[in-house]
Amino acid sequence: MARARTIKPKFLRSRSMRAVSGMARLTFVQLWLVADDAGRVVFQPLALARQLYPGDPQAIELLPGWLDELERQQCIERYAVDRLEYVRIVNWHRHQKISHPTPGRLPARPAALRKESGELRKTFARESEKLNGDGVSSPLAQFPERFATPREALGKNPSEPCATGSSPGFTSDSGGEGFFGRAAVLARRALARVG
Repeated sequence: MARARTIKPKFLRSRSMRAVSGMARLTFVQLWLVADDAGRVVFQPLALARQLYPGDPQAIELLPGWLDELERQQCIERYAVDRLEYVRIVNWHRHQKISHPTPGRLPARPAALRKESGELRKTFARESEKLNGDGVSSPLAQFPERFATPREALGKNPSEPCATGSSPGFTSDSGGEGFFGRAAVLARRALARVG
């Protein structure tokens, strides 16, 4: 059953949304409306196209391309469990605060991703699932040292990290996402270079 969802003003300025087409943006928001309270949707292309765009026969042909755009920007992730396909909305719990959540009926993504994803991404998924159950973020310690930020870059006093969003040399479009948010951004950039 569809529920009311929240769109934050910074959605308009986010890097990922600026990188996708207008229809991919609309599809992303509409996915929020049909997702369960854990941010998951059953992926049956024909049924999903009819659910998101009722009465629009072109959506059936175009929806896979819009989903590809969103997946390239790491807004969604497709996965399979027991030969059924699902879509997981990445960072769901960071952006949707649900007052009376119902338990998710759809299975979570497996910790071990497909072979073509590479070992680094498998480690990222396994550790992040442990941290918050959503696969949103992972500590930098899980990545090779060449991707880790030196402790000195956290602030003048290593025991007190710098204020949110004020890390030297890091520019964020979210206006302050914290250490793990920055770590996730750095990890995605590293994965893009490796993959």
